[in-house]
Amino acid sequence: MENDSAIQQTRHWVHRHSYNARISHWINVLCFVYLLLSGLMMFLQFPELYWGKVGFQGYDAVFKLSDWGLSWEEADALGNRRWGRNYHYLFAWVFVINGLIFLGWNLWQKRFYSKMLPSREELSRKHLIADMKNHIQFRAPTGTATRQYSVLQKISYLIVLFVLFPFMIVSGLAQTPAFTAISPELIDLFGGRQTARTLHVVCTVLLLLFVVIHLIEVFIAGVVNQVRSMITGKYAVLTQSAEGD
Repeated sequence: MENDSAIQQTRHWVHRHSYNARISHWINVLCFVYLLLSGLMMFLQFPELYWGKVGFQGYDAVFKLSDWGLSWEEADALGNRRWGRNYHYLFAWVFVINGLIFLGWNLWQKRFYSKMLPSREELSRKHLIADMKNHIQFRAPTGTATRQYSVLQKISYLIVLFVLFPFMIVSGLAQTPAFTAISPELIDLFGGRQTARTLHVVCTVLLLLFVVIHLIEVFIAGVVNQVRSMITGKYAVLTQSAEGD
């Protein structure tokens, strides 16, 4: 007598993202889009990057957009410094205030530490290699594993929250005459305003890379389920069980 078994999938709903996290996330999305566009508008009207205290057209640059086929005049015609500066400063302040509220609230909540800080076991070589293989092979977590972040996700989020975002803010302030008039030593910290500008752009590229990888992961894990959880907080978890017939 043969026993046939079939795999049965059961869906149940869990609460994945808090109200604070969801609101903060979408405010950050809006801010990031406007900061990126407005920053690009400003960069196009001065499409070269320098290292040190001075930089101008004709000076030795570490990066020139003209080397990539777009002349200074063409880039200048595409840019809009006035629009860029107005919106860049506006959304930079919204971004900072939103980030401080998010961090303050989540650091006060005890579950933030268990949710975001990797455990000693997760930081083991074996666990890191296994998680890296899953990401390289585009294998999304299943079942209850979907309710928590992987170790590489935790590490990347911590780097973004506590390294890249603060560095973007400080390097941005180092380019702001009104702020450096109060704290001129900030320019010296970077070795010059042009260095701060170059590092600001490098940090932007790193954040863009993070966003691209983040979006790829969202599609791999299931875009509908992921976006729904970031809007409503509800996340569908599928569990599999064998049922004999």
